[in-house]
Amino acid sequence: MAQVTITINNRPYTVACEDGQEPRLQELADALDREVAGLARAVGQIGDSRLLVISGLSLIDRLESAPAVALAEPVEAPAAPDNSQEIAALEARAQAAEEQAATLQAQLAEATQRIDALAAGLQGD
Repeated sequence: MAQVTITINNRPYTVACEDGQEPRLQELADALDREVAGLARAVGQIGDSRLLVISGLSLIDRLESAPAVALAEPVEAPAAPDNSQEIAALEARAQAAEEQAATLQAQLAEATQRIDALAAGLQGD
């Protein structure tokens, strides 16, 4: 177990945590310190215990009300984009490419026949 010294309301506290969790613990302590500091500015220094209790209650209240707020406001999923025109254009290009390939294949076959005929004529001479 790791030992981490955190500071809340200008007072050090040494707490234990699992190895590797030290940075996360420090982030949480910093957030709690900001909460306590805000409360202390609002109500004054009323004692560490009271500030920590009120800050903890405030944080829990916000945490527990967050799901209720999220559920109260329905979120609409974005509409799926209409890709039908793009799909049609791509299909047309694919068809044109197939036709061009067929034309080139026919031209190649014709050229091959001519070459074969020329070769046969040269051999006969």
